[in-house]
Amino acid sequence: MYFKSPMLRFLFGHGVIGGGAGIAIAAGLLVFDVAGLASLSMKSEPTWLGPFLLCFSFFASFSALAMGVAVMSFGGEDNDRDDGGTTVRHRMVPDTHGPASGDDDRAVVRIRK
Repeated sequence: MYFKSPMLRFLFGHGVIGGGAGIAIAAGLLVFDVAGLASLSMKSEPTWLGPFLLCFSFFASFSALAMGVAVMSFGGEDNDRDDGGTTVRHRMVPDTHGPASGDDDRAVVRIRK
């Protein structure tokens, strides 16, 4: 499957990776019968429904998680530079050159770029 949009390719790739990890974890839970999941699902009437719902819910959850993490970490190291004035970082510097006011409750703070 080929997407022309790079963002859709980006999301689809991460979604497939996350979904595969979710199915692998769900299958591992069923194979090792953790908390009696496999034996409980074999006692139900349609025996395929329990494992299917478990694998599908893990697939959906993990793929959404992987896509969310990918979108939130998109950009990475490029966020450290100034973007033409759109992002401004300030640092607070105490004003040591101004008149000294004997008041300890207030402090004069200059903010500069």
